[in-house]
Amino acid sequence: MAQYRSRLIDRTSLSSAQQLISNEKSQVHAEIDAFKSFLARLEEIPPHPYRTDGGALHGTVQSRSSTSHTFSSAVQKAYRETVLAVDHWEDEYGENTVLESITNEFSPEVATGLTAGSATWSQPLWDQLKSASEEAIETRQQAYSLITAERQQLKELHSSLTAVGEELAAIERREFAFNECNDRLTTIEQQLDELTHDQQSYLHQRKRSTEELFTTYVYSDLDTDYPGLAAIATTRQLLDRIELRHWASAN
Repeated sequence: MAQYRSRLIDRTSLSSAQQLISNEKSQVHAEIDAFKSFLARLEEIPPHPYRTDGGALHGTVQSRSSTSHTFSSAVQKAYRETVLAVDHWEDEYGENTVLESITNEFSPEVATGLTAGSATWSQPLWDQLKSASEEAIETRQQAYSLITAERQQLKELHSSLTAVGEELAAIERREFAFNECNDRLTTIEQQLDELTHDQQSYLHQRKRSTEELFTTYVYSDLDTDYPGLAAIATTRQLLDRIELRHWASAN
């Protein structure tokens, strides 16, 4: 029975989809923590006026190592030690430098502000950095909620199809009388109808939030954008074959 169940699930993309979702959830969580850490570091680096003409610096800021830095270098150091320090960051985003990442994550204007070399670091630009960091956190928190819901949906579907697989295996082994098999096959068909309805309702709700997160990113390596529906379709095909053999045995 366990071997049959494994074959049924392995015919679908559910296990792969669940692994991809778990990986994405871990990565997004790590990114949220990283941007929160960067924001905390930013709060410790208030803007100060400083000279860039080779004279003495006025109002330098102190990093955690108590070394004097300009605001720009302190911000870049904080970003490097928090966001770019995330294990998967370079592999996932292909960003090798702080300014490249800040350009992509925040805006080219913010990155330019860090390298403009003006005599005074402006409060508005500091506020822009803070606001962009908060937005990066909020965006990922929203994605995290969607990924968590998707993970739960796939988990429940996996459990339901596992039970269906066990039932189909028992029917194929002819553990029941002919009429009882009829009833059980009818019940399974009804269960698959309900699962399909639930999946379609969930996907309709998910589309109103965001579709690209899953179809373009999370499931990009799968052969389907909708592993839940695809798994149900595969199970229906198996059910149809078993029903044909069942009715053929009556002749």
